[in-house]
Amino acid sequence: MTDYLLYLYAESPVHTGAAGSADVLDLPVQREAATGYPVIWGQSLKGALRQAARDSNWDERTQITPLFGSKIGEPGEEGGTDPGTLAVGDAQLVAMPVPTLRSTFAWLTSEIALSRLARKYLALAGPGREPRPAIPALPSVAQDEGVAASGGWTQEGREVLGPYLLPLREDANLAAWAARLADDVLTWDPVFQSFADKLRSDLVLAGPDVVPELLRQCTEQAVRVQLEEKEKKVKNGPFYSEYLPAETIMAASLTLREAGDTKEHQQALRELLDRSLLRIGGDETLGKGLMWSRLIEAEAS
Repeated sequence: MTDYLLYLYAESPVHTGAAGSADVLDLPVQREAATGYPVIWGQSLKGALRQAARDSNWDERTQITPLFGSKIGEPGEEGGTDPGTLAVGDAQLVAMPVPTLRSTFAWLTSEIALSRLARKYLALAGPGREPRPAIPALPSVAQDEGVAASGGWTQEGREVLGPYLLPLREDANLAAWAARLADDVLTWDPVFQSFADKLRSDLVLAGPDVVPELLRQCTEQAVRVQLEEKEKKVKNGPFYSEYLPAETIMAASLTLREAGDTKEHQQALRELLDRSLLRIGGDETLGKGLMWSRLIEAEAS
């Protein structure tokens, strides 16, 4: 069994459709019921990865079906649906850009988001082993305050984050997390270097009273209509769609279970998911849903 950590970095706005409407939004993004955090459910992510495998000309019988399972409606070897040997977890939020009056935007994270990411790194290391390099300590913050990865955000005492004005203080633990994220997500190609440098200094963590509302206020919303084919009159709409903004960072745990844990399948996953541009979510023909992927593998025993 081989474990992976899959990072997803939004190149364009991303829409992963929820089951129903929310307030004025006809097409909201998927969110967790308890926290309100944006999420890409595992079933949606697995479908997107399966399509990426097809687009990469994977063989349906020897690669796609063994890893991703049989097609819907097609019986497996024992008459039921074969699930496949690749287990795909939910892509949970790591950090999302929020508008600021300094440096254009900052990446917003939270204690919950970093705690979940720390557990993913711990699982990646394996039972009884410590991750290398060590997982940074988690910053602590008051309910309605925030901390920043660099001192530039604390010079004025308070900073604008979206619709909020928050007191910020510098935190060395958050700086360590910012460096870890920049290294693992963005340093694999020189074209990302400026954003990697920005992430090291412009990561902020806000308190639990503020984060859920910021994550709702700072998504992108678009008004759309459907036109008649010939007369170009409005046929349906207007309707409102919600998108995760470009530069959003998410992370999911993947597991290649023993039955399919072969060197061939491991190599195929590396080529498919490491340093690739994937299409995830809806509105592909509008240029949405482009996400860069980075595959972090479990350490060798």
